[in-house]
Amino acid sequence: MGTVIEWYDFTLYGLAAALVFAPLFFGGSDLAGTLGAFATFAVGFLARPFGGLLLAHYGDRIGRKGTLLFTLLIMGGATTLIGFLPTYDSIGLWAPVLLIVLRVFQGAGAGAEFAGAMTMASESAGTGRRAFTAGFPGASVYVGMALATSTFAVLTGVMSDEAFIAWGWRVPFLASVVIIGIALYFRFRVKETAAFEAAEEDAQGRAPLVEAVRGHWRFLLAGMALFVFALPWVYIVQTFSVSYTTGTLGVNPTHALIGLLAAMLLTIPATLASGALADRIGRKPLLMGAAVFGTVFAFPMFMLYQTENSLLVALGLILGLAVIQGATIGVSAAMIAEIFPTRMRWSGIALSREIPAAVAGGTAPMVATWLVSVGGGTPWLVAGYLVVLSLIGVIGIRYLPETLVRATTVDGAAPEVPASAGAGGPAVEKEPSA
Repeated sequence: MGTVIEWYDFTLYGLAAALVFAPLFFGGSDLAGTLGAFATFAVGFLARPFGGLLLAHYGDRIGRKGTLLFTLLIMGGATTLIGFLPTYDSIGLWAPVLLIVLRVFQGAGAGAEFAGAMTMASESAGTGRRAFTAGFPGASVYVGMALATSTFAVLTGVMSDEAFIAWGWRVPFLASVVIIGIALYFRFRVKETAAFEAAEEDAQGRAPLVEAVRGHWRFLLAGMALFVFALPWVYIVQTFSVSYTTGTLGVNPTHALIGLLAAMLLTIPATLASGALADRIGRKPLLMGAAVFGTVFAFPMFMLYQTENSLLVALGLILGLAVIQGATIGVSAAMIAEIFPTRMRWSGIALSREIPAAVAGGTAPMVATWLVSVGGGTPWLVAGYLVVLSLIGVIGIRYLPETLVRATTVDGAAPEVPASAGAGGPAVEKEPSA
């Protein structure tokens, strides 16, 4: 439920940045206004590592449950307040300033939320089903995305453009408070993981972030390369593609949102199926397959967009999202969690994921918009950009350890991979089964 609210919030902001924030908060709908809207989208990702690493420190030191309650309140509260913001016409430059401030808080909370959810899900699963269980937060990402996208699709479909711009866009942001209440109801009833309780005494007096960097820096770099590939793909497909197909091209906005919604809904079973398969054949084949697919599909995806046919555009969105994200989001959660021992697991996941999220993920729509401008309105530079990122992912995945066999060497254990382990295999940290 916490992951649903996180990605409901982030998807709302991305869709609003693509559709309405340029004229409402940046004084125009031209290239400068669009770049300004996407720049505030990127600001949230720049805040993610700071909030993520700070809160991950406390998640590894004092516990998963209390920290995740705090992240939910920060993130959801900021999203709800965006729905109350006055626009540029009302208060001038203060409008984008306040939007940026709330976006920073939203990003700081979200930076820790998903890493914490990945940690709890992985620690609560038996070794034979860890990737499948860790896929549930990943699948919940697309529940949140689909919820936000369907809300926008319904509103843009039933409201006039004038009404939607005037007040309709605020409704999904204000509705966030309802999901926060539901998520808090469940989160208060979640127990601390057995793995953390067993390692709690060992966590006292430690600096988990420093330990992760010192002892696991090779795998941190490889994990970052994985997310440098995986994260920009979702924001190119989810955010930039909507702006490009409805703005630069002539696709009906409602049709584009429906196509994106279909892609998100199909990504949910794809994520769980990939997790189940990774528990049988290993983590690396799924991740490597997704990265290779990214290198060969980037140009065909934009060819589908160029047709301006709603069904073909939807096909491009579905393949770009369901195949790549379905094979990476849950499987990567299990693999990264299995690399780090309990006392630094949340910090290790946050480091691996949130720095690439800030550097490559949040900036992807802005970079893509600029590349289209440089390319004279054509998308081929964006496709080349995705190919390069996918190749970085191939290299990173190549140097990650296969954790499936290692995870099953001790029941309920996650492997500890010391810096000296190298290719010879890690020592195993004994943990009680959750």
